[in-house]
Amino acid sequence: MIGNNVSYIKAYTEVNCLLGYLPQSYIDKLPKKLIELIQNQSNEQYNINIDTNKSLLEQEFSKKTKDLIAVIKYNYWSTDEEKQQLKQIFYENENRYQKELLERYNPNDIFKKRETKIEMTQQEETENNVQMELYKESIFARFFNKIKNLFRRK
Repeated sequence: MIGNNVSYIKAYTEVNCLLGYLPQSYIDKLPKKLIELIQNQSNEQYNINIDTNKSLLEQEFSKKTKDLIAVIKYNYWSTDEEKQQLKQIFYENENRYQKELLERYNPNDIFKKRETKIEMTQQEETENNVQMELYKESIFARFFNKIKNLFRRK
């Protein structure tokens, strides 16, 4: 829980620093409550290096910072056409993510993997049992072999 709070504080701090580099026209479009929230949640002690020669995408921001910037852009800085494009990108990303989850955690494949693991462990157990039976001698056989060895020595 604490790790999540620290990452959000870091994200708010990075967004707050980024707002200082933006033109006033962008800041005027944001609600005052949002600006206050960002300022209250940010940490002044966190050191941020923003290279003005790099684009926003090339900056080394955390994933949560990029998410916050995307939400702010969608809600406050985008035109209707840009909102449609962003919505399409979000939709495609979500579909790609859901496909990855389905491939990774497909219920049908999980059961197949379990069945193959069970079959492999059963095969290993039978191999181990067979090996144990091959090397196991009865008491009578051991006794008989000892007597034979005694007569061979003489």
